[in-house]
Amino acid sequence: MRRIHLYGALFLGLLLSAAVHAQYAARITVSGGNTFVAKELNIKNGRLYTDTGRAASSVSMVKEVEFRFPGLDLNMCENMFRSFSSRKSLEGLLEQYVGPVKQYTYLPGNLGEYLVWMLRVQFWNGSYTEANQTIELLRDIENTTQQKIADLYYCLILIEQDRVEDAKTVFARISDPDQYSQPMAEYIRGRIALEEGAYRQAMMHAAEIIAFYSRDVEWMPPATALEALIYQRTGQLQKAGIVADELMMAYPGSQWSRLGEKIKQEAM
Repeated sequence: MRRIHLYGALFLGLLLSAAVHAQYAARITVSGGNTFVAKELNIKNGRLYTDTGRAASSVSMVKEVEFRFPGLDLNMCENMFRSFSSRKSLEGLLEQYVGPVKQYTYLPGNLGEYLVWMLRVQFWNGSYTEANQTIELLRDIENTTQQKIADLYYCLILIEQDRVEDAKTVFARISDPDQYSQPMAEYIRGRIALEEGAYRQAMMHAAEIIAFYSRDVEWMPPATALEALIYQRTGQLQKAGIVADELMMAYPGSQWSRLGEKIKQEAM
């Protein structure tokens, strides 16, 4: 127990010093359960060295690398993502702290969790070039869920770029996408149906999200927007205006309220 507390104190001390020097600290666990903490990773010729450089382990012996950042953690990512106005700031923080270590995706650990948050904000902020780069990084991580989440966001990027047939091809290759994110999979289906003019089918997918994921801060707004767009494209302008009002009231100052304003104006 004393050793655990000692490691914790050392980790905290190195993390605090990281704010002045490196932008992270890493708790490294190797085969056999041995653990050490580094202010920054020092890897040469397939071997990982301690900060002193006196001891080394083969990279193949590394079982886990837990990154800690002085100005960012996973709870902070979640809280900032929930605020539409904070998503741009979150993207900047992730690039600042996670960007310098993203080349270590071949090491097992918690880096993939941060990269998923990076991908989410990049997509919703419209940073598609950067999002595609993050998708490639996630595909290299030996975590099936993170790989498939990357593929699902890639589908959405393709749809936004009017490459619906390509999106359909990628989506068809994902076996049981609902197990990774059911509202996301429903939204992709709805967007594809919308672009193909299958409006009744698109509305069924939007309704599924609205009915069962009304508290999902990521997928409820676009599902509501999808409903408004379906009404608009089918000429049901009064209904489109009503849903547009919902978007403006529920998500003020966001991309969804701006879309609502646009739909409302076009419905007049």
